[in-house]
Amino acid sequence: MTAEAQAMDGEEWDAIVIGSGIGGLATASIVAQLKNWRVLVLERHFKAGGFTHAFRREGKFRWDVGVHYIGGLQPGSMLREIFDWISGGAVQWQKMPDPFEKFIYPEFTFAIPDDPAEFQALLEQQFTGERGAIAAYFQDVRQTASWFGRHVSLKALPAALQRVAGLLKLIGRGHALMTTREYMESNFRDPKLRAILLSQWGDYGLPPAESAFVIHALIATHYFGGAYYPIGGAGTIAASIEPIIQDHGGSIRLNHHVEEILIENGRVCGVRSRKIVGERQSEHTFRAPRVISDAGAYNTFLRLLPPAVEIPFRSALAELRQGVSCVTLYLGFDEDPRRLGFQGENYWIYDDYDHDAIFSRRQDVLQGKISAAYLSFPSLKDPMAQAHTAEIITFCDYAPFQAWSGEAWKNRGAEYEALKQRIADGLLDFVERHLPGLKSRVVYQELSTPLSNEYFTAHPQGSIYGLACTPERFQLEWLGVRTPVQGLYLTGADASSPGVAGALMGGVMSAAALLDFPGVLRLFKELKNARAN
Repeated sequence: MTAEAQAMDGEEWDAIVIGSGIGGLATASIVAQLKNWRVLVLERHFKAGGFTHAFRREGKFRWDVGVHYIGGLQPGSMLREIFDWISGGAVQWQKMPDPFEKFIYPEFTFAIPDDPAEFQALLEQQFTGERGAIAAYFQDVRQTASWFGRHVSLKALPAALQRVAGLLKLIGRGHALMTTREYMESNFRDPKLRAILLSQWGDYGLPPAESAFVIHALIATHYFGGAYYPIGGAGTIAASIEPIIQDHGGSIRLNHHVEEILIENGRVCGVRSRKIVGERQSEHTFRAPRVISDAGAYNTFLRLLPPAVEIPFRSALAELRQGVSCVTLYLGFDEDPRRLGFQGENYWIYDDYDHDAIFSRRQDVLQGKISAAYLSFPSLKDPMAQAHTAEIITFCDYAPFQAWSGEAWKNRGAEYEALKQRIADGLLDFVERHLPGLKSRVVYQELSTPLSNEYFTAHPQGSIYGLACTPERFQLEWLGVRTPVQGLYLTGADASSPGVAGALMGGVMSAAALLDFPGVLRLFKELKNARAN
């Protein structure tokens, strides 16, 4: 049976969402609640949630694949209220300790407090000759983050109104489209001060010479006020949103690999997917007048849309750089890490003050040589944890792993397993040199590679943050929630910015574009009403 014939017989929905990451789930929850739409969410993984899902081993060890901590969730904050709204208030949040992060360098450790005023004061005390520049920096990151909020919100407007509002996109842009390195070297003299301020660059995946200052500002301000973690693990997020979608007649269906977005008479009419469970495969077609893609810009426009569909920016998108990938070492312990002095804070560990130099050495991980790593303790952040766990993450490229991309998951051969073991040993040894004691308590370990990211998410080259957050990315007028195809919308990180909060706001803006005009205003009016109730 042809796809066209199947489409005539396919199930019909008000909207279809491709992917169950937080962007797709947020869009689905909002339009289900505000429009009473029946929304079908199709997920290729056997678990819902995208990078917000969690997994277990040996029945007791639990880790999150992407949610390590989230800022901006203070009670009463906009982000907290959005999360409560889309989840029906079912997700509970644990405040992380203060300080919530520590930056470890060869000669010193800097602990970052919750209070940004205290953070600023600590920097001014240690770097007395640069007090004015430090004060200006805290103003600049706030102003730049505010500009981005306006910028992404305006992109949710219809094209005609975006042209009218063009001047508003420029107001307050300031330093936004400089590289982070240009800003730092223009404003600070001390390399240690620059290093401290740049320590969280792993949260957006590009070193200072390549990243836009706007993404640095978004991450920096995101953690003004500390960080939070979902009680019960990140899997509670999708689990709390699914009943809301179902209550309005919608559904989340797993193991569905969307292969094509269907077009009739110039507009979206549904999708064709392949359900894969073990060796069993079956083709399915679903119809809807609206499709919202949480599969990323690259997959949406270059893989899922038929080549005959006119997309003016296809070639430009094909040349855009994807974000980096990573390896993650998941650890299980036989005792509480608090006995070694850990309290649940995160650690960024570096062997150099030059973050660009560190990034240039990222491929040394293949030989077990590590220059930087992020250490996180899920079990110490979650009062419901049944056993103690940690994660060690460092960046690497996809290319060295590509030779095994055609092999089956968990069956890629002895050479691949030897490479993984070498990387795992290097990561564990690197952390042990800086924070002694953990290695002897490890009773379980498992390493994921860029192939894991590619297999479960279909992100190009196993990227974890979508399109790279360069200055060029944030100048692209065509990259946003609206697309040239009638009825097709983009959601998630590529529609906004990377990370859980960024992808969530992509979902909010996508939902706003789907609502009757003025969608953004109506959405936030409804959010205000939900908060009042």
